[in-house]
Amino acid sequence: MFVHSLPSEVIEKISAGEVIESPLDCVKELVENSLDAKSSRVDVEIIKGGKKYICVRDNGTGIHREDMEKVIQRWSTSKIRDVSDLLQITSFGFRGEALHAIATVSKMIIKSRFFQDSLGVRMQVEGGKIVEKEQVGMQIGTCVEVYDLFYNFPVRLKFLKKEDTERNRIIKLMKAFALSRWDVHFTLTSNGKKVLDLYPCQDRKERIELLFGQKFEERKISKDGITVSLYTSLENTRGEIYLFVNSRHVQNRNLLEYIRKVIGYKKVGVCYIDLPPFMVDVNVHPKKREVRIYKENLIKELIRELFKRDQVHFTFGLAQEKALYTPSVEIVGIIDKTLILAKIGDYLYFFDQHLLSERMLYEASGDAEASCRAGLKAGDTISKDTALELVRAWMNFENKEVCPHGRPIYYRLYLGDIYKNLDRRR
Repeated sequence: MFVHSLPSEVIEKISAGEVIESPLDCVKELVENSLDAKSSRVDVEIIKGGKKYICVRDNGTGIHREDMEKVIQRWSTSKIRDVSDLLQITSFGFRGEALHAIATVSKMIIKSRFFQDSLGVRMQVEGGKIVEKEQVGMQIGTCVEVYDLFYNFPVRLKFLKKEDTERNRIIKLMKAFALSRWDVHFTLTSNGKKVLDLYPCQDRKERIELLFGQKFEERKISKDGITVSLYTSLENTRGEIYLFVNSRHVQNRNLLEYIRKVIGYKKVGVCYIDLPPFMVDVNVHPKKREVRIYKENLIKELIRELFKRDQVHFTFGLAQEKALYTPSVEIVGIIDKTLILAKIGDYLYFFDQHLLSERMLYEASGDAEASCRAGLKAGDTISKDTALELVRAWMNFENKEVCPHGRPIYYRLYLGDIYKNLDRRR
């Protein structure tokens, strides 16, 4: 067989597939661009787990009209100039491949108004080719709509997960962004239903506690230009660890496993590491997920020191857990044979009994339609004991936010806000 050069359109699709493998990748890259544009609000909308439609809208600085066509070209970026800039990465995106890769394997509409311009530009792209471009009236910022991902790359379509799985991955991603940037207002809408609405917070701890619905303790230490801030849940739940390096949500297996051993496998931990940019290499993974950290052992020592300072006995690299705090679940009542009102910690939760039971059955069976048919219905009479069992089961769900069809399972109120509005101290 003779060696031959691949056509450019084949090369483009292969390269796009390396960067964009799923709706999650699209959302991640687009939200990172929004944050790099100094946005204070980012709205994400998906349909069918993002397989049918993705929209990311922001109020950032916008794209200059002369740069609109450049943003979908490969290796075009405003974030680095030469190789030396790779040693001082401070932005989320920097390779100049995201919009190009998404545009190559989708039908895309980009609308953007630069903050110094009176009008915006709307550009329609299909399979990486510009098919229409015009001026439009719009607010300052950028809106990117992605339709029919991989419509022209059917092999990739076969590897996408079920709608519910893709949606759950995007929900977790948006939570990570919210933990990274607590000063930004994030929303996520799925199939027309708002799933997340996360208003800006004063600090990290407030955002963490609001997001997870429980109290956290904070530990912080600095040495040799490195600062480690570790927030640990006071209660035992399904263990989760989030790791951020210079505000970027990353994976580093050694550090993640070390933190799990230190805080316990049933705790939620959120760890922020701030260090000079030259001490971290975010360019070792095609999607910037894995990072390599210089002086990683020093960071482990700092984490161990955090627990020594709290006089938690540390032996053989494992922290002995403090007395555990588990919030009580109190069923206040059942409203209209539909809503379970429960007090959990410092929050009042209104659960939809049908969606709660549907999610419980789905996590056991994986069958959305069967779970819907077999679940409790609005109007069914249930006891407080049954309601209590459902809520306790919910605390260990893999996805606590939405039912298998994307509808929010609960609405939550912070008791502190209620007392404050009633001018009463607790």
